Amino acid sequence: MSTEEIVSTLFAALENDDAALAAASVHPAHVNYMAADEPPACTQPGVPGFMATSAWLHSAFAQLRFELIEMAAAGDRAIAHVWMRGRQAAPFVIFPPDGRPVAFPPTGREFAVRHCHVFRFRDGLASEHIAVRDDLGMMTQLGHLPPGPAALARMARFQLSGQARRAVASAIKIAERGAAAAPQTAVR
Repeated sequence: MSTEEIVSTLFAALENDDAALAAASVHPAHVNYMAADEPPACTQPGVPGFMATSAWLHSAFAQLRFELIEMAAAGDRAIAHVWMRGRQAAPFVIFPPDGRPVAFPPTGREFAVRHCHVFRFRDGLASEHIAVRDDLGMMTQLGHLPPGPAALARMARFQLSGQARRAVASAIKIAERGAAAAPQTAVR
């Protein structure tokens, strides 16, 4: 596969939560540097970590899709400028490094934000990933920011009812199941 085909396959795997596509494009030693804000299972190397991230995103966002705007590749690197689109149909839980997880209640709202993803390749597969994402734009479109009275009331109800605690536990389990279902491959 060409670099462009690998990147397209990565986004298709993420969009469709497809372990077979992930296995065809993700190196066994793949590192996702963006997993620092995700459930612990997402930090695993290779396809298990990739599929944990996919499961975590799909647990919160319906109609998740990535639309390639442009891509450039040189040597062992590529950068992809994409639209990420979806609708928050369930709680979205973030895991700040050195902090407590934060669960945001579902709003049912749609979002569309631009990202730039940078990939490094090894042995014809993606071996590293880092991104510049518009998380502020996404959270604003979803109605979580700015924290006005409606957003604060929604968060307070979510916390006080125990739903936030359950959402954190669920996000962790969903990511673990995504990682466990991934095909295991040996590091090359």
